[in-house]
Amino acid sequence: MKLLSNFKPLHLLLFGVVAALILSGCFRPKGVLSRDKMTDVLVDMHKTDALLAEKNIAYGQYSKKAQYYNYIFKKHGITKAEFDSTLVWYTKNPIKFENMYEDVLKKLTVLQKDVDDNKFHPIDYANIGKIRSNIWLKPTHHKFTKDSVRTKLDFEIKQADFLYRDVYELKLMLKIPKEDSCKKQRIEMRINYYNGTSDHTYTLVKNDGLTRRFTLRMPAYRKLKVKSISGCLLGSSAYKGVFHSTLDSIKLIREFNSLQIDSLRRLVQEADTTHYVGAPSFDYLLAPQPAVHSFRKSRILKPL
Repeated sequence: MKLLSNFKPLHLLLFGVVAALILSGCFRPKGVLSRDKMTDVLVDMHKTDALLAEKNIAYGQYSKKAQYYNYIFKKHGITKAEFDSTLVWYTKNPIKFENMYEDVLKKLTVLQKDVDDNKFHPIDYANIGKIRSNIWLKPTHHKFTKDSVRTKLDFEIKQADFLYRDVYELKLMLKIPKEDSCKKQRIEMRINYYNGTSDHTYTLVKNDGLTRRFTLRMPAYRKLKVKSISGCLLGSSAYKGVFHSTLDSIKLIREFNSLQIDSLRRLVQEADTTHYVGAPSFDYLLAPQPAVHSFRKSRILKPL
């Protein structure tokens, strides 16, 4: 009380007004979110904005963004009105707003570091069991000079486990100098089936002296038994006997899902019932499975 003994009534009035203003800024009105709560909401808002930017949803397209923001409100147990009121209150208290946003930036910085450090590995269920293997067992390098004799460099690869829905990818490096006399040169790849049909893809190449990387990719989309993968690493429609070309880093990649092999074989066997000479037989997949006897409750359990 001694501290107030020298104050005159007017001074006391001014002191009370200032104190009231200070105290009014220290306490949050009812319905305004706490600093920690608002920080978490804003962090989720920024993460959502980044996601929407990846989806090419512009800032002005609120109708498309509303469902995402509503999910954030539901996640934190608040309403849009509470969020808006809190935002208005913090903008009227810039120091508090600045302090709160420092917390937001710290959390986003930590999150960004975790992303950069590859701490997040989302599971791609569609690719579980997917295998890529190089089935090219032939020479991976070929060089042709003016003394070489060739019209085509063909190949064929057979394996008993080639299957419907496999994806085959032929990759190689190729350089053809301008001196090469071949015309309409191309790289080809075929998927051959036991019933005599085949699927074909190709790309044209040039004798411009540049080293280029080529990739031919093709799926086995027919429900037929696959006989072989064949093609032409380098062929032409006409030539004058002068050859200059270098092929390198040749690969033939087979991409398949190891978890779906039996089910895919069953589909092929049901769709292509012809027994071809040399073709693998999957008849065992269609044979009736024996019942499994169980003494539990004296019931016989049959396979699904």
